[in-house]
Formats: sequence, C-alpha cells, structure tokens
Amino acid sequence: MYRVETDEHAQHQVDVLPADALAAYAELRAMLELSPWGGEPINDRNPDGPVRTLAFGGHHQGMVTYLILEEQRRVDVLSVLWLDWTG
Repeated sequence: MYRVETDEHAQHQVDVLPADALAAYAELRAMLELSPWGGEPINDRNPDGPVRTLAFGGHHQGMVTYLILEEQRRVDVLSVLWLDWTG
C-alpha cells in the first residue's frame, strides 16, 4: 500500500473542487493507494517514469498529475484539474 500526499499547490486545487468532483477524487486517491502505476506516463519517451497522469470523474472531467516515490511507497499529488462542463 502507498501513502498518498498532496502538495500545497495541489491542495488549493482540491479545496475548490465542486462537491460532485470530491467523491470522484476520493475514489481516485483510494486507487492510488493500491496501484499508482496504472496511470499514464507524462512522458511517452519514458514509459516507466514515475510522473504519471490519471483521468477521473464522469466523462473524465478531472486530471491528476502525480509522482511515485517507489522506495518510500509514497505518491505525491502534484496537480488536480477539473473541467466545469456546466459552464
């Protein structure tokens, strides 16, 4: 199991997520605790790289970028983006 931490910048992004996004984000965090390598590498030239992205929420409205620190069994959430389709 991995420990998931959110850096200060990403925490500000989480703090302004709409209510429906928070549930999806909580599910994503739970998934990161178990299998963070399931995300897509941010750099296609480095498919085994530790910086990953993962979509979440209905219609993939959210995107998280995170860093896997394998030796520490830790995932650092670096960025959380949410698209507001209600616009």
